[in-house]
Amino acid sequence: MEVLYIDKVSDPSTGNDVDCVAMELLNGETLEKCLLAKKFSIGELKHLGVQLIDGVSHIHKQGMAHGDLHVQNVMVAEGVIKVIDILYLNSLALLSTEHRDVRFRRDLVSLRLMLQEMIVHSELNSGEASEFNNLLGINASCDEMRDAFLKVVSPDVAGNLARNLDHAFGRLIDPDFIKGATYAAALADETPQQITVPLLKRLIEEYAYQSHHKAYIHALWARLSAEERVSVLTNLSTNIDKEIPSGKFGSGLHLLLILGPDAWNGLSTVVQLRLENAVTKDVLAGHKDIHAVGGISKGILGTWGSVFWKSFKNPSLLADNIISLLRQSWYTQNYVGTYFMKAIPDLAVKTNKKDEFISAFRIAIANDARIVVNELGKLPGDWVESIKTT
Repeated sequence: MEVLYIDKVSDPSTGNDVDCVAMELLNGETLEKCLLAKKFSIGELKHLGVQLIDGVSHIHKQGMAHGDLHVQNVMVAEGVIKVIDILYLNSLALLSTEHRDVRFRRDLVSLRLMLQEMIVHSELNSGEASEFNNLLGINASCDEMRDAFLKVVSPDVAGNLARNLDHAFGRLIDPDFIKGATYAAALADETPQQITVPLLKRLIEEYAYQSHHKAYIHALWARLSAEERVSVLTNLSTNIDKEIPSGKFGSGLHLLLILGPDAWNGLSTVVQLRLENAVTKDVLAGHKDIHAVGGISKGILGTWGSVFWKSFKNPSLLADNIISLLRQSWYTQNYVGTYFMKAIPDLAVKTNKKDEFISAFRIAIANDARIVVNELGKLPGDWVESIKTT
């Protein structure tokens, strides 16, 4: 913080002349308030952290110690760090070397803790705060802190692929991940090309995909070569195969869906056939009780037939199973009404089973399957007319 001048002024409360240090007027916020606001980008973290280190280093080089260094005594004014409330009149000149070192060390410990807080409050993985601490000895100097801090906040020199991958994956699973194309594009720009494939594979292996990742995954997928896509889909194929029929298939199948129709073809033929068989078979377990908490209790894997059937080698078997459910009971009929109404018209055309579907729908309507009745509008008009004609 800049000192404009030092002078004596008259104290209005006592009338006595007192020492006065006139300083610049700051328009900004304390570091404490900044740490309660939005997270620092890596660029902001690096910019502010280096300034803070250099500021404390400058104070010490003047033969002074701050004496009360904490986040309320650091201002951020228009992107510039200002260290305030230094104990100017508390001179170190009369202290022993031992006592001066104690004050310097107190400042350095406070600086170290503040830098760790800043790292935690950034887009970096919070584990990098521990990494920063591990890089430092117990009596680390300002220069040593500067070197360690730059290693942590500079992904291009962070050391190795694993660390960059940890950074990127930490951002991906961050609870504050922002849904939408704007954030996805910005995050993809900061994701190094060389970790794209390992990042997608880790996403698959840890079942980490969630719906708000969709735009980001699309951005990463778009920049992969054909060979790299094969590598990722091979990993996804292995993961899905391992979970068929009753494992943690949800994350992998959601990912398979958003990667588009070509992704299914990227699975091994064996996995395609096993998954098709498992989905088609599980449809027969379909059960939907509209009065039960949670609704569906069986046939969860089978519901994926509504989106993947176009890639099936034998969609007729799926159509036959759905028709059987429509002829069966209130619970199986409402299962179909909940998950398959949009898919059935195209499936019927593909398998030449329109008349069989219409006949089965008549049974469901006669049985007053509530969801089927309510969702009839999703079928073509001529279907609805035929279903209602007995």
